[in-house]
Amino acid sequence: MISQKLAARYLADETRDCPIPMAPEHFVRKRFTEHDFVYFGHVGVRAYKHTNRWRFNEPEVRSAGRTIAALPWDPEDLVDPWPGARAQADAGGTSWRALILNVIRMAADAACKENGCSHGTPACRGGADGWSLPCGLIPVGLLQRYSCYPIACTLPIPTLVWSDETWLIPRTLSVILDRWEESETRLRTAVQACDGCCGTYSSDSSWRTPTAGGWKVLCPVCAAASLRSYRQELAGVTYARVRGKGPRVADYLCAVCDPPRPAAAWDHCHEHGLIRGPLCGSCNTMEGQGKEFLSRKGSVRHLLRCNDCRRSRTMPVHHRLAALRRHLHNEHGVQDCDWPMHFCVSVVESDSGYECRIRCPGQRSGYSDIRLSASETESILSRVMNEEWP
Repeated sequence: MISQKLAARYLADETRDCPIPMAPEHFVRKRFTEHDFVYFGHVGVRAYKHTNRWRFNEPEVRSAGRTIAALPWDPEDLVDPWPGARAQADAGGTSWRALILNVIRMAADAACKENGCSHGTPACRGGADGWSLPCGLIPVGLLQRYSCYPIACTLPIPTLVWSDETWLIPRTLSVILDRWEESETRLRTAVQACDGCCGTYSSDSSWRTPTAGGWKVLCPVCAAASLRSYRQELAGVTYARVRGKGPRVADYLCAVCDPPRPAAAWDHCHEHGLIRGPLCGSCNTMEGQGKEFLSRKGSVRHLLRCNDCRRSRTMPVHHRLAALRRHLHNEHGVQDCDWPMHFCVSVVESDSGYECRIRCPGQRSGYSDIRLSASETESILSRVMNEEWP
């Protein structure tokens, strides 16, 4: 079994002389959140997890590269991406056509700003179908800006050809991307059976939890029935004592998730080294990033399960910023706004406090600027912690 990085190198070797524009280096950027496959073009390569690392079978990797390299390629055999009436695509969609359309729109927006166009960005995006050449954008401008934009490890933008009324794409690449889209959709919507004894099925990935050896699929009922709730059995214990020798985290439920999910990692305070409790893979990743973890109910209480943090009434630095974002979002943002806090609120540290800007979608004034002094910041953080652990 080989690593994801080595798999990308083997794919590059197998497609070294392939005329189809491929980007093997993007093979390593796949994140395993919905299924266990990474696509190289339309060919899915299965990943296998062992001791918390995703690995690949070398013959399967090389076979994927050879399959792409053997495809016929004629850059002049072009097809219209939108046959017939060419219904407008949703720019926020996940189909490859919608992704390319979104790139065209982004390039048009940038061109309009650079050229000082007076029409306004939405009015400059072309006709109703969105595939005509937008105002201010020339074909070479699109290719220069987004020549490295990948979809399923292919590079479709450099292959586009402007035909005076729409963009065309080589037939082979269109077939590759159609097959990739069909396979990706099938995997994402596959019905998954609970690994417990209930026999129920889920139509989405909400029951999937990453473990050291792969995915575990448990419905909330079976998870609660078969796993233990954390009762602070390891309060005050260092992570060094638990790692490899303590109780198995796989026997516990996530200390934050509701409905319950299986835990995947012992979360601990990196400043003091003390165990906080078990978290599922998603919560553990969010805690490490410090962006949206505090949007989860009970997250502050979980952080303060580190005895030293609780005694000093402090939180890790990356969560202090998140706590300020949450407070500003709740107090000054749009009511019931469900956008991620770090999208709506920016917090920049200054010499004597923080410069903050709140810009929720739908905000009447566009944005609000607020300056927090050091004392105001400490007051907010203290109030956040007292609400969760008085």
